[in-house]
Amino acid sequence: MPVSIHIHDPADLIAAVPAMLGFTPIRSLVLLFVTHHPEVEGSAVVQFLVRMESPLQDHRLSDDDIAQYAADMCARMDAHAVLAVLVDDRLSRPAHTDAADARCRSALQTLRTQLQSVDLALAGAWCTRALAAHTEWWSEATPEQYGYLPDPTASRIAAEYTAAGRPIHATRTDLIELLDVDHALRHTVTAVLDDAAAQAHRRFVRAVQIGDPSAYSRQALWQVMQTIAHTSTLEVPTPRALADVAVALRDSAVREAMFGVADGEHAHRAHQLWTILTRALPDPDRAEAAMLLAFSAYLHGDGGLAGIALDTALASDPDHRMAQLLDLALSTAMPPHRLRRLCEAGIESATELRIDIGVAAQDSSTD
Repeated sequence: MPVSIHIHDPADLIAAVPAMLGFTPIRSLVLLFVTHHPEVEGSAVVQFLVRMESPLQDHRLSDDDIAQYAADMCARMDAHAVLAVLVDDRLSRPAHTDAADARCRSALQTLRTQLQSVDLALAGAWCTRALAAHTEWWSEATPEQYGYLPDPTASRIAAEYTAAGRPIHATRTDLIELLDVDHALRHTVTAVLDDAAAQAHRRFVRAVQIGDPSAYSRQALWQVMQTIAHTSTLEVPTPRALADVAVALRDSAVREAMFGVADGEHAHRAHQLWTILTRALPDPDRAEAAMLLAFSAYLHGDGGLAGIALDTALASDPDHRMAQLLDLALSTAMPPHRLRRLCEAGIESATELRIDIGVAAQDSSTD
């Protein structure tokens, strides 16, 4: 989700990172890819950002690999510059003789040099020990320039993201735990999954016998929409309802229609349902729910959750084609609005089945 920032106000920029990522990074190097703001001088638009391991971590990309990745991303995003925020509790200011600080300065200097070699700029690089209120920050290039961070949860960007339904999680681990398997719920859903599949098969056979195979998809899509409509934080579907949705999602027409749901009035409830199903379903059905959750998150600018959901989907089914494609799109920073082609295909699929998914087709006269 493109975000307007003031480059000359480092404290606010740094404090906005947790909101833009969706979680508060620790021991991380965060790269922000920016373009010039078309209207406000001294401002830039963050087109994309990515979290990497801190240069002090053992398992990390090499300095050259980070610099090459940054240059490649600038080309893909048509970005004119990169901003870097280094978060690591082992840093100090301005202890130039400290080995940790020297290691981080070396990594950022490699990034700066390689960007300059392709006419790009590291327009700013700042360090802090933590992204928390009253924590000291300083400029990597000029440690004498320093200050203290405002509360990241009270930033303008945090308020905008929270209003859009994107909470800030304490850590990336907390975000991952949102999708951890709920073993008790999975057990109860799995217990009724075979019966749900058997009943669905009987409905499909009847639809074929009457010469209308699409009747099965129509009924399955209607059933899924009924479950979505009754999903909320206060009303979680029964294990049987979850099993019925899991079986319905095995139908390609139903799956396709769900892309349209992500852009309509039921998008938030569907997002909640995919989260519940990701925690409740066995493999490989879990992959469908996690993929749809990733699509929903990606479409609405939550790249952090989208990435974790895609990791979950591909762990459940490494050959899941749509999860692979979305993962490629996310890793190459494809803008979320490009996903609306899939939304349109989903709307058309639902229209052909004559099921209301809460969003009208473009050529519809429905208000």
